[in-house]
Amino acid sequence: MWLVLTLKTLIHRYRFIVLALSMLLSFLPGTVHAGGVAVLKEQPFHRDSTARPVVYLRIIDSHGPYLRIVTSRGNVDIQRSRLADYIETPSSIPQSVQTEAEAALLRTWVSSIEAFSARYSLSSALLAQCGGAISAHLERFDSGEVRFEGIWVTPQEIASMLERRKREAVALRRDEIEEVIRNEARKSDGWVWKNGTLISPQEANKDQPTGPTKLSDTLWPLISRDLEGAGNVIKNLSSLAATQNGALKVRTQRLHNTIRNVFRAEFLLSRQIFTNATARSEASAHDRHAIERMKPNGFGTIRKDEAQKSRKKALKIRNDAAQQLEIRRAALLHQLRDAETIITDFYQLGELRVALALGETIRAIAKRSFPNGGFQSSLPDETLVTIRNTIYPRR
Repeated sequence: MWLVLTLKTLIHRYRFIVLALSMLLSFLPGTVHAGGVAVLKEQPFHRDSTARPVVYLRIIDSHGPYLRIVTSRGNVDIQRSRLADYIETPSSIPQSVQTEAEAALLRTWVSSIEAFSARYSLSSALLAQCGGAISAHLERFDSGEVRFEGIWVTPQEIASMLERRKREAVALRRDEIEEVIRNEARKSDGWVWKNGTLISPQEANKDQPTGPTKLSDTLWPLISRDLEGAGNVIKNLSSLAATQNGALKVRTQRLHNTIRNVFRAEFLLSRQIFTNATARSEASAHDRHAIERMKPNGFGTIRKDEAQKSRKKALKIRNDAAQQLEIRRAALLHQLRDAETIITDFYQLGELRVALALGETIRAIAKRSFPNGGFQSSLPDETLVTIRNTIYPRR
């Protein structure tokens, strides 16, 4: 997000707020600002056109007359009076730009950088690339495209995408219902669950080439595919590891950590999805606040600066929430990949029931967490089929 804090402007327009904030900051050391470009003067009375730009990662405001500017090359401590101004640079473009209200935030960024570059001319070269990148996105919006889930598409493409997702969701739900009906009919005929698979009485009673082991029996609660079942498995694996030594203990602990990490990552992703819904509501409240501030009050005055501040808050809330959601998705993908490696290892060790139980669990988690195909398994489906057929060979 672009945020221009010009000291003289703040003092002129918000004298009482500036005074209150300065008193507050004097009692709250460690105030940190995001990365961007700062401009420094040797003396406050020097011309703005001579202010030297510095690309910073953070500006740390603490007690005393000094500020710390953190850069990629190290830290610089300067007198507070030398910091003439600074402008924060956005970490990313919003995931959604579909309305003029959302595009207006981009236009505000461009206006801010142009104003900052015009006032502090030595900073223009540093800010040109960033401002140009934002302008390029605006050109796409002005040409009729919209930004949806992080990509630029036409409104017709969005409509087609949403319609396809709707059809896929309906088909998926229909398949799930049919699977439930089919399984209920099989259970009426005597079929039973074994290692997450519904098998016939004949298959359940015949000798298996790879019999159950303590480790595979410990994984049985995973059949539920939920947190409660996973919690029981993790507890049981801890107890089993306490009775083992050497390679067996290492394998059990590795399986314990894998299951714990996968279900924890899924839980954190689910919680972030709920948090994002709350963030959208909070951001919408700031948007409404901005609209109200642009309406003339009883004296015919509009509060443009307050409206801009509210819009920036809304944008930051949306960006932060979207970034956290991507982090949680990436974390779950990483854990799913790690679990697939474990499945292959146990398969090669001959622990087929362990490989099958964990493999089908991973498939279930991936299906409910990435229903639109965000997870592409590197473990071939044929591998699980081979494992299942080895454990339950057909006549």
